[in-house]
Parts: sequence; structure tokens; C-alpha cells
Amino acid sequence: MSKTKAQLQARVDKLEVEMRRMSRALNQAQLDLNVDEVWDFAEITPHISEQALEAVKRAHAEWDYNVHEPDARIDTYIRSNAGLDWSWEKPYRKNGQFSWCGAFAAFCYTKVRLQIRKKIFPSCYRLHTNWAKTSRYIHPEKTQVGDIVVVYTSKRAVQGDHITLCTDISELAEHGMITTIEGNAHGTLGDGTNGEGVITRQRSLSQIAHVYRLLGEDFDE
Repeated sequence: MSKTKAQLQARVDKLEVEMRRMSRALNQAQLDLNVDEVWDFAEITPHISEQALEAVKRAHAEWDYNVHEPDARIDTYIRSNAGLDWSWEKPYRKNGQFSWCGAFAAFCYTKVRLQIRKKIFPSCYRLHTNWAKTSRYIHPEKTQVGDIVVVYTSKRAVQGDHITLCTDISELAEHGMITTIEGNAHGTLGDGTNGEGVITRQRSLSQIAHVYRLLGEDFDE
């Protein structure tokens, strides 16, 4: 019995998703062996730190987990000491229960000192209040891989509205776009579908409110 066009298309879609997942797995394996074989960081961002590289690797790994609302893994970002360490919060069980974009960034930057993750990463307001007048503050056009990028949504608050992590700037100079991995957002999930959770997407310079770059003193020794 011949298959219908819809069935064939569904098969094609499934194979494309599997190919994307296999490609990401291969890239991650190559990254673990030799980062420069996957991304030419010397060309893309000449001053990326070892800590920023590790944060980007963790972000990619979380994206590959295909974390979508309300995945129990989100609770790890919020309540464990690898993320915000807000252990007093109720376990995350319901979409919208907690604005966890900063918790995801904290989990990616898990080697940042706990008190910084706990007190500064939770919100755009805290980042802006503590870092906007320090050397961590970076002009958007100078964004690098590993930077914490706060973007505007429709609210357009002074401090910005949503916390992301820059993972690629290869289109910044030519098209004014960066690629991010984000938590608590809508975009492309780890399985290649659109959804809400840990996602990747492109952000234009016009969407960027503030950019912050961690200093060596912010990390555990």
C-alpha cells in the first residue's frame, strides 16, 4: 500500500529532526575534543574567556536536552545551587510559576560565585542596578559569545525585559544579528520544533537593551 503525501511529509519532517539532533551531537563531541574545530573563536570573538566558553557549552547541552515548559529540569535552574539556589521557592510545576530566564543564565554560568548568581542573576532589574555602572557593561555592537544579553520585549523597561546568553555573533557585523540560547522563551527547541522552554533564536541590535560581560573576579577560584 502506497503512502499518502501527508505520511511521506511527516516522515521527511521526522528525518530532518533526527539529522539536526545528530548534527548537534557530533558538534558537541567535536567541541569536547577540540573547540576550535567547531567554532573559530579566534576569528569570531578574540577575547572569549575560558569561563564564557564553558557557559556556552552548558547552554548548548541544556538546549539539546529539549527542555520545554513545564519540564522538571527548570526546577534545577531555580532551586539548586548550580543555578540560583533559591531553595525556598516552591518546586516548579506550572508554566508561568516563575520567570526563570535569569535562573537559566545562572545555571550556564554555574562557576560564577554563588552569591552573585543568587543575588544578581535573578532579574533584569538586579543586573542593571548592580552592573550597569561597572566595567561589565558592554556596548551592544561589541557583544561577544558568552555575554549576558538583556533584550526588550513589548514592555521595554529601562532595565530590559528578558535575559539571554549570546552563543554566536557571526552575523553581527553584516546583519546586526546575534544568536542566543535562552530560558523561559518562545523559539526553536532542542528537537527542532517551535515551542516554549530552553530555545535558540536570533536577536537584532534594536532588540538589545543591555549587555554584560563577567569579570575574572566574579568566578570561584
